[in-house]
Amino acid sequence: MKKLLLFFFVFLLACPLWAQTISFRGTVYDAVAYIPVKAANILNLNTGKYQFTDGEGVFVMKVSLHDTLIISTSTYRQKVVIIDENMYRKGHEDILLYHKAFMLQEVRVIALNPTYEGFKRDIANAKLPDSYKNLEGVHLTKEDRQNATYKEEPNILKNTAIGSPISFLYSKFNKHEKTKRLFYEMQGYGDEVQQVPLKYNREIVSKITGLSGKDLMEFMVFCRFSYYDLVRWDSSEIIAAIRYKFSEYQYYKALEEEE
Repeated sequence: MKKLLLFFFVFLLACPLWAQTISFRGTVYDAVAYIPVKAANILNLNTGKYQFTDGEGVFVMKVSLHDTLIISTSTYRQKVVIIDENMYRKGHEDILLYHKAFMLQEVRVIALNPTYEGFKRDIANAKLPDSYKNLEGVHLTKEDRQNATYKEEPNILKNTAIGSPISFLYSKFNKHEKTKRLFYEMQGYGDEVQQVPLKYNREIVSKITGLSGKDLMEFMVFCRFSYYDLVRWDSSEIIAAIRYKFSEYQYYKALEEEE
């Protein structure tokens, strides 16, 4: 009987930490821009409880050792975090999310008029493709022919500053046109978007600069490279950019210390 009681007492003393719960504080950041990610969903698979990050990217949740957290948003890649002994002991952790790679095909959206009379009017006034202007039996007025863009020979000045200054300036500086150009350019990079987390992360930056902890966080906030640049740059260009930014960072830190 004494041996049984002794065994039971030792068992209670050796009870693992995972039987206890703590209030765990996490902060979710954009892994490149290092800005807080608000409204991210945090799901604890072990308890079924979930929360959302606040405007500062912060959430507080009851967890046990080895609990599994799923962090997800509509625009970032889903991330799985397992509460290890280090996180459990600290009671907090910074969590980094990378953007999803959106490679969408161009879509034309047509809004139909809700009334039949309006629908007929829209069809009657619809602009036909230029090719219809030259179909046999289609009669155009003199003014229509003057406004037609169809040419028997290709217009080499089309979309240039000389051929059409207004159209050229519009396509050059209009936000919609610039977005379209960026979309087509990013399509050409394909899988490079998926490689961003491998080319740029805390471990790489720490190895190059020797920084860690809060200093590393501060420096990466100072860098704030864009996804556009990180997708286009190869690893050597990213390393060069980090080193250049680090020299700037050290210069500004020295100025702050002098003040």
